[in-house]
Amino acid sequence: MVLCAPKTVSAAEVRAVSCAKGGRCAVGNIGPGGGRIVVASSTPQWWGSYIEARPLKGGRGLPWSLRPTESVYSSATGDVLRQRIDARGWGMGAINTQVIVQHSGEGAYAAKKALDTYAGGKNDWFLPSRDELDSIYHLASLTTWRGMYKEAYWSSSENSTNFAWYQMFQDGTQFTDEHGIGKIDDVAITSNKDKTRNTKHGGSGFRSLPFRLVVVRYFGPIAGSRNASTVSALTGRSCTASGPCSLGDLGPGGGIVFYDAGEHKTWGRYLEMAPASTEVAGLPWKNLSVVDKKRPLYVNTSRYSARVQRIIAKRMGMGRQNTRLIVRKYGVANYAARYAADLVFNGHDDWFLPSEDELNEMYKFAHVGELPLDGTKDSFYWSSSEYDFNNAWTVNFKDGQQFDREKYNVPTPTVKALRVRAVRAFG
Repeated sequence: MVLCAPKTVSAAEVRAVSCAKGGRCAVGNIGPGGGRIVVASSTPQWWGSYIEARPLKGGRGLPWSLRPTESVYSSATGDVLRQRIDARGWGMGAINTQVIVQHSGEGAYAAKKALDTYAGGKNDWFLPSRDELDSIYHLASLTTWRGMYKEAYWSSSENSTNFAWYQMFQDGTQFTDEHGIGKIDDVAITSNKDKTRNTKHGGSGFRSLPFRLVVVRYFGPIAGSRNASTVSALTGRSCTASGPCSLGDLGPGGGIVFYDAGEHKTWGRYLEMAPASTEVAGLPWKNLSVVDKKRPLYVNTSRYSARVQRIIAKRMGMGRQNTRLIVRKYGVANYAARYAADLVFNGHDDWFLPSEDELNEMYKFAHVGELPLDGTKDSFYWSSSEYDFNNAWTVNFKDGQQFDREKYNVPTPTVKALRVRAVRAFG
């Protein structure tokens, strides 16, 4: 008789099995519904503790809505702009999906397909919100995920009456196709909610393909309740470096607190945006004398490829690290990250250029009606996140769309100036 040694099971494998049975989960585990865990909160949230996502085999080529020129929101239920901005967050996919279905009723469209999904023994699947979809993209871009394709996926977040958010899984760009960005036969579209395929964007090289669907569900312990609407406002109060701080407070650096992680992270807890008086326009992203292919910011390592490092550099908490890397590589010159790193305001010299996700949070807080908070403009702002050798990520504060723009971009008679607003972390 030959005795075989028992198979050694790693701690990670034990946790993954536990997750599938409803136990503690980590990002990347298979959840109870057979989906991948894309969000694992360290503390229970109002929506739960975990978000799992599962690509659908069917439902390709469905429109977002059957009533594409009507908003799913009404002023009778609160400020419409804030409802749309709130609808982008984690935990909002379920609410968004139900709102869309209540509005469109029966028929073949993305939200109804998601709501009717029964998979993995679960029937509580929804169409992901914009931020949930971005979490799905991040995991899909860093791992091998069968069934997730490098194509366009619908979110459940509406951006305006005629337009909804979707994401290109080729590179992570989140679009709505508004303001002439989306064109068919060189003619700007008036709505994207009725489209069954993504529009082909000039310069991207990505084909027009039928929209795909991925669904999400939430599970795990729940704590607290969701505010009906997080209306941004300046509080008139000040807070210290140790907190507690509320959004809209004057931070210790003399800026406006625009983000609270809810707990201490390795980079801090709060982010504050430098005041409007420090904002500049017209700087390029890079030192124009440097050839990036000869002196790249990121190089392949044994742990991460340059492509993966760029994806990680978009995350919350990465702005300070990105800025230090950019300044170290580019040296002394007049460019966005250097300006932010050299800023000294209210006795603080630890300002930096925000990452793409940090910049997006700034937009979500500051963009209120016709008078954005703290003087932000309806214009493109540089992030510290590199897209590739020639381009970096920006956020358009007119509507929140994210685009890669040429690093050497400076204003000309036909090119608008890109803007720089520094931030700092504390707490």
